[in-house]
Amino acid sequence: MPKQASQPLRQPPHPDTGSGQPSYTIGTRRTASGATFAMLRELIITNLLIVDRASLNPGEGLAVISGETGAGKSLLLDALELVAGGRASADVIGPASDTCELAADFSVSTARAVQVRERCGVADSDGAFIIRRRIRRDGRGQAWINDIPVTVTALRAASSELVEIHAQDQARRLADPAQQLAAIDSHGGLGAQATAYTEVHRRVLDLESTARALSEGDRGSARELEFLRFQRQEFAELGPKPGELSELEARHQLLSQAEAWRTLCAEATAALCDDDRSATRITGRFARRLADAPSASLREAGAQLTAAVEMLQAASAACASAADGITADPTELATLSERIDAYNSLIRKHGGNEQALFVALADIDRRIAELDGLDGRRATIDAELATAKQQRERSGRALASARREAFQRLATEVHRHLVDLGMPKARIELHDNPTAGPSSLGLIGMELHVKTNPGMPAGPLRDVASGGETSRLMLALAASLAEDSGAPLLVFDEVDAGVGGRLGAAIGGKLAQLARGRTVLAVTHTPQVAARAQTHFMVKKRQGRQQTTVEVTSLTGEARLSEIAEMLGGGPAARAQAKSLCAGASA
Repeated sequence: MPKQASQPLRQPPHPDTGSGQPSYTIGTRRTASGATFAMLRELIITNLLIVDRASLNPGEGLAVISGETGAGKSLLLDALELVAGGRASADVIGPASDTCELAADFSVSTARAVQVRERCGVADSDGAFIIRRRIRRDGRGQAWINDIPVTVTALRAASSELVEIHAQDQARRLADPAQQLAAIDSHGGLGAQATAYTEVHRRVLDLESTARALSEGDRGSARELEFLRFQRQEFAELGPKPGELSELEARHQLLSQAEAWRTLCAEATAALCDDDRSATRITGRFARRLADAPSASLREAGAQLTAAVEMLQAASAACASAADGITADPTELATLSERIDAYNSLIRKHGGNEQALFVALADIDRRIAELDGLDGRRATIDAELATAKQQRERSGRALASARREAFQRLATEVHRHLVDLGMPKARIELHDNPTAGPSSLGLIGMELHVKTNPGMPAGPLRDVASGGETSRLMLALAASLAEDSGAPLLVFDEVDAGVGGRLGAAIGGKLAQLARGRTVLAVTHTPQVAARAQTHFMVKKRQGRQQTTVEVTSLTGEARLSEIAEMLGGGPAARAQAKSLCAGASA
């Protein structure tokens, strides 16, 4: 497919202007027919460790990154992971400034644009998404999608639809049954079915936990219920009422000082009414004299004194009546003391004050009701658990059957790719593990087994395949899942590790096939892979006395031919071979 002219991002000033806003414009790359490619159009890196500044324009097709070991090729993949929302720290910031700037410009299909928008809430701009991230030394990072500020979580969500990275640890992850089943589910469109099973499995686990707690509680519930009922009986015997304690204490204080209060009442009665110099007699004389006064105001004062006499007489009568009601009854006093002591004893057991006493009573009643209903609760949970297990059984068996069907289709495609990759006799199989019980992955334990040589038994991927074989299996799976992925960018980090030149050509051809209509970015040391690329970047480390920097150069023509020749070992023979490889790749 012909290479299209690039419309690069407009780069921000360097170092960081501090404006806080991105200054990139968005372009669109189209074929002559008008169809938009899904691709990574540009990646810009600023001040990432020893990468002072780099710009890559891979576009549609296979783009390779080559360079000596340790030259810094992995930093370019680190940049992609960071701009895609990976974990970041101030340690990634280079010496040029206090910020690291990363930006990637993606062109996407209409369907993919809708998916990205659903994930992050930001719409495309003429079929493009520019994602940008700024990492600051003070820890306050920023992120944008199409000039709209977003969280790193939104950045990560959008990037999950744009970038698919197959790192060097992919082989290890490929040996994980969870990753294997995820690939089968993706290929077979079983995501919703797998999620439904996981939910019912989680329901079973929750109910089992509840049932276990109820069963373990049986051993102590009888003793607890007996103790609670003893406590409830203590409350019943006392029969406490809100506010009663303060009334009891006031009555007890009155009776315990009865003689003193009777004496006080007698003294008050005498002073008010009984003595010749009592208050009522003196006040009455003044009231009578003022009643006949010639002044209206004096007569009013007399009337008020008359009213005062009546009030003093009423007070005297009240004191006399109160004194008659105060009897130092030893029996009543003892009864009051006993009830107050019972109150205080119960309060000490249940919180230290009267309010806490009634809170404790409510808690005791509630817990007794719970334990009384324990049998009914246990029966309910047991019934719910039985139903959930039946649902899990049906859902799990249906999912396992669907996975077997999806695997057969996937295996056919993987085997076809393995033929191209020099493993025509290799076979992958989906094995059930009869000893594995239900898990979040499925009702039946399932794992990919591989047979790399006829006559040898199949075994788990981690035990059977060599490093080179695992790399090719990973690539075959990636190729088979490529249509399911639909990501504009696939990244492979040394997928050709551990293979020879002949297989390198096969891997290069497979990567080129994967790159039709999208960008495939591959870090490689294999000249046969590099020869199949439409775009070639070379990474070189430069070390001065005071500074180390990484340069990224786009190679074309003679420069690219020279780099492939160096990858072959250098010299005239290598250069001739490099020409042959490039000619064969373009044929």
